[in-house]
Amino acid sequence: MKLFSLFTTTLLTLTGISPYNLQAGEPIEWSGKEVQTHDTLWDCHRVDSHAPIGVMGDHTHTAGEVMVSYRYMFMDMEGMRDGTTDLSSQQLFGRGFPVAPTSMTMDMHMLGFMFAPTDEVTLFAMSNYVFKDMDNVTAPGSPPRAAMGPQFLRGSQGWGDTSFGALVKIHDANHKRVHLNLGLSAPTGNLTTLAYPMHTGTGTWDLLPGITYLWQDGALSGGAQLMGRVHLDDNDLGFAYGDSVETTGWLAYMLNERFSISGRLTLEHAGDIDGRDIRLSGPVFMAPPMDAANHGGTWAEFGIGANFYAKNGHRLAIEAVIPFYQDLNGPQMQRDWMLTVGWQKAF
Repeated sequence: MKLFSLFTTTLLTLTGISPYNLQAGEPIEWSGKEVQTHDTLWDCHRVDSHAPIGVMGDHTHTAGEVMVSYRYMFMDMEGMRDGTTDLSSQQLFGRGFPVAPTSMTMDMHMLGFMFAPTDEVTLFAMSNYVFKDMDNVTAPGSPPRAAMGPQFLRGSQGWGDTSFGALVKIHDANHKRVHLNLGLSAPTGNLTTLAYPMHTGTGTWDLLPGITYLWQDGALSGGAQLMGRVHLDDNDLGFAYGDSVETTGWLAYMLNERFSISGRLTLEHAGDIDGRDIRLSGPVFMAPPMDAANHGGTWAEFGIGANFYAKNGHRLAIEAVIPFYQDLNGPQMQRDWMLTVGWQKAF
């Protein structure tokens, strides 16, 4: 820690940026202005008091405070994988699939609202609108070729599911905070006529339990979060997506009072689909995404981001995430990269 502090202090001094004093609790000299830090309380006004923008439910608010937010998320998926092995379209054709997906993109617009009736409880609600596109190729000489051509695109769009609930603070001392994430997801999204990955919602009511830990130490801060999703029933089409659990941890460093950078590691696991879409039949499917067994897996990802805190209270943030390990249940599209940008404003 001392070596890192010395390195970052030297680097920022050479670039002309005054870093925070790394001794928590001491006054901070910045552009000739002295800023007092609290001796024991976690500081919610720091630029890094909000986690990287890709983390949801990361912070609480003080009594009477309202926050609105907008996030845009783009995910790119390229190529197919079974377990940890990449698969070509020709290999999928050899397995009996006449159609092979080659790439998929998802654009998501997320709207968020938070309100704190007390210092200990923050209520939240979030919904989203999704665009999905999947490129496919058809095996030469297969029956679908005449109808769809050798290459074709499938797309869907619509509202996603709506999540709501409460963040309950259970600890706030010594520059550390802990809160419980208690949420529900309502099935407001669309179940399309296409394969499972193209739906914009789950069609099920889901529990969203979790816990979040935050800490600050001078110019450094960080956090860890454990979140789950438990599907409470099958949807109207006769299936439920696999339950999932995600753990993530991050470190942030304040370059100055308005700007911070962050790094984050995430480990996510999702089970395969329970049941099947009553409109889809086997044992031979046209494409891997139509088989309920080819869903879920384990992902490990690394993210790098930045937060900016304007003088008028507006917050802007960006984070890029790249997977470095993927173990997938059956042949399915693998993740390539994801970008999230966002705006937040508290009143």
